[in-house]
Amino acid sequence: MDPLTHTLVGANLGATRLADKTRLAAAACVIGANLPDIDSILYFTGHDDLALGFRRGWTHGVLALLVLPFLQTALLLAYDKLRPHPTRKASARWLLAVSFLAILTHPFLDWLNNYGMRWLMPFRGTWFYGDSVYIMDPWLWLILGCGWLAPRRASWWSVGALAIVAALLANIVAKRSTDYLPVVVLVAVVLLATLLWRPRATAHRFAVIALILASAYIAVRLTIHAYVANEVRRETSAAAVMAAPHPIDPTRWDIVVRTGDHYRYGRWLRGRLNLAEDRLPVAKPSPEWTAAQNHPSIRGFVTWMRFPWYEVERTPTHTRILVHDARYAVRRRAGGGFGGVVVEIPHSERKGPHQ
Repeated sequence: MDPLTHTLVGANLGATRLADKTRLAAAACVIGANLPDIDSILYFTGHDDLALGFRRGWTHGVLALLVLPFLQTALLLAYDKLRPHPTRKASARWLLAVSFLAILTHPFLDWLNNYGMRWLMPFRGTWFYGDSVYIMDPWLWLILGCGWLAPRRASWWSVGALAIVAALLANIVAKRSTDYLPVVVLVAVVLLATLLWRPRATAHRFAVIALILASAYIAVRLTIHAYVANEVRRETSAAAVMAAPHPIDPTRWDIVVRTGDHYRYGRWLRGRLNLAEDRLPVAKPSPEWTAAQNHPSIRGFVTWMRFPWYEVERTPTHTRILVHDARYAVRRRAGGGFGGVVVEIPHSERKGPHQ
């Protein structure tokens, strides 16, 4: 999930009176809810393939879920000693418990989308996919945002911060799809109205309600996904099925199926499956495919891809292998980004008559 969702989950956890248990508990909730994403720092090194291969692995797997809470607790206790409070002292026991809870929410939320999660890292690199909630879900922003903002007093600072966050989200969403943009604007307007509201209920009550509603929403999405995936599997007899969630409409799912030697795309909309006639070839063993998989420049992509297919282009000096993941590449020669990568092998490196 996106950082905003993780942050709102942590903020609402802290507002459920967990923050009252000990000093720095609120910080433990918010930081812990985001801490596994420390692996994203690799993207700033300029080695995107390395970052992709490392993403949602070591810092998200079972070993990290055991180690990170202790690390976070130790750092917060060190801060408590460096910047002591005159009346409150941080409790190691409560900080550890809160850290465990907050950090656990992160991989669970990440598992919900079709990007995937490696729960068993570093022992096994198997990917797991919830395929049920879009990576940037506006309804979760709305639910969790209302829970956090409703009991708070509006100020120029809070209104300005909300406007900045809304503008940044609108910019990100507009680059993906302008169809998604009106809902983001609606969510921002509702959150602003919530901030300006003067409720009588306490902050912890709003937070509890928000977390319950968010959990119920996720449960409904998981249930719908299970039904859709089973129906698609029954109708197509596919060997593999991905039913990817739509960011707004829970009755609409984007479908990828592997049947025989091909992938097919489709859409499930309000109880009906429509599959396109176009087919993409499932990756089959070949000298070119072996060379591409073993090429050091795309090791991360190879580790991460779910529905691989490839194309081969030959020039007088090179063999170009365009490697795609059918999750994101819906048409031929769609190389680049999450959709695909390109490997160029000079003819001088060919080691056999068929390479």
